[in-house]
Amino acid sequence: MGLHNLFLFAQCCFYLLLFIMSFFACIPAGVNVSNFNGHCLLYARGEWTKEATTSNLDHIDWGPDSACNFTVFIGVVSLIIALFYLVWISVMLARSIECSWLEAFVNSVVNSVMCICFFSTALTVSVGFRQWCKFVTDPRSGIERCEQGQYIPFGLSVSVDTSNYFIQWQITQFGVWAGWILWLVLAIMSLIRVYNYHRQEAFMISVNRERQRLLAKVGHPADPV
Repeated sequence: MGLHNLFLFAQCCFYLLLFIMSFFACIPAGVNVSNFNGHCLLYARGEWTKEATTSNLDHIDWGPDSACNFTVFIGVVSLIIALFYLVWISVMLARSIECSWLEAFVNSVVNSVMCICFFSTALTVSVGFRQWCKFVTDPRSGIERCEQGQYIPFGLSVSVDTSNYFIQWQITQFGVWAGWILWLVLAIMSLIRVYNYHRQEAFMISVNRERQRLLAKVGHPADPV
């Protein structure tokens, strides 16, 4: 297996991992939104009232729907793109063919855009979930750790299924951060490929110029390019 095929094989492996990580990013987030009746817990705020033996949730201001919906959306988009490039590179490896400069450039742009989107999504999820945990572990709530909130009913005023929310968003955070790392690696690899195309083109231009100079020196006309 040549160096070029090893490079393609490495990209294929990274896209396969990215295809798997995309499930970790979108499925738990989508299930949690469904369990919360369409509400998004990221960046949610509220107030607790502490009585003698119990704590009640007076009201809650849910986070923006876009925070959760975009997480699901970007996970699905990543899954589709990763599957497409996984099949595309596998075909190139099987047929021992090489992509064109334009295809390499488009791949570089797609990888870079997805890397930026995943980084912003990972920050949104991490910061938003941290704010949710801060709300859940308010001193008046009686909940000491964020993971304990999924086993304690919030009261009749909030008709949502809070079970498993902690593990769901932990999996989502793992998926988006791992996905960002994979997209970053793929973006760097695609930039290297575009740079190699540019270097090869510059090398061929230099060789052609030197050939024309040598032919002119010995008195032979240069072939038209």
